[in-house]
Amino acid sequence: MELNDITAFVDESGTIGKGTIKEDDYFIITLLFVKDEDITHIKKVFRKERLKIVNKKKELKEHLVNNKEVKGSELSEKEKNQIYKKIVEKCGDKFEIAVIIMNNKKATVKFRSNSSRAFNYLIKTFLEKHFKKTSKYKDLNKIHFVIDERNVATESKFTLQEYLNTELNLMDAFSEKDIVVHYYDSKNYLLLQLADFISNTFYRYRQKHQQEAKENVELLIKQTSTNKTFRFPYY
Repeated sequence: MELNDITAFVDESGTIGKGTIKEDDYFIITLLFVKDEDITHIKKVFRKERLKIVNKKKELKEHLVNNKEVKGSELSEKEKNQIYKKIVEKCGDKFEIAVIIMNNKKATVKFRSNSSRAFNYLIKTFLEKHFKKTSKYKDLNKIHFVIDERNVATESKFTLQEYLNTELNLMDAFSEKDIVVHYYDSKNYLLLQLADFISNTFYRYRQKHQQEAKENVELLIKQTSTNKTFRFPYY
C-alpha cells in the first residue's frame, strides 16, 4: 500500500459569531488537499488562468502587482468559473477539496464562545468522520497543514498541531508521521489563494444566495470525496 505525502491548504470565509444569533449565518472552511508532488503543477495552472482574468481589468492587475494576490471576493463568480473549469480540466485528478459549513444560528452559544477551539474542533471532526473514511489520500505517510495566518490569533497558532496529534494520531494511526501545522501569509502561497477563492464561492452561495455561484458550487462539489459539504451542527 502506497502512503501519501500531502499538504492541506486551509482558508475560510465568514466568522464564528458570538452570542445569540437569530438568522442563518455561515462560517466556511475550505481544505484543499494536494499530494506534495503535484503542488507545482496545480500552482502553475492556477497562476496562468487567474492571470488571464486579472489582465482584463486594470484595477485587478494593479492590485495583483501591489499586493501579490487577488482575493476571491474581488472577482465575480463568472470570472472564477473560467479559472475553476480549467483547473478541474487540467488537474482534477491531482487534488481534492473539503468544505466545512457551520451555521452559527444552529451551533450553541458555548461552542461559539471560543473561536479558536471551535475552528480546531471542526477541522478535527471532519478529518475523523470524513477524511479518514472517504478521502483518496486517507492512507497517509505525512500531512502538512498550511493555514492563512491572518485568520488566527497569534496565541492560537500553537494549539491545532498538538490537538490534532493528540486526538487523531496518539492511539490511532491517522498518519505515519506527526501531523504538522504552519501558518503563513497567503500572499506567498498560491494554493492558499485558491482555497480563499473556493471559500468565497461557497460563502456567496450559502450566505448571500448568489445564483451565479451555484454553477461553481456544483462544479467544485465533485472534487470532494463525498459529493457534499460537511455541515455542522449535523443538520
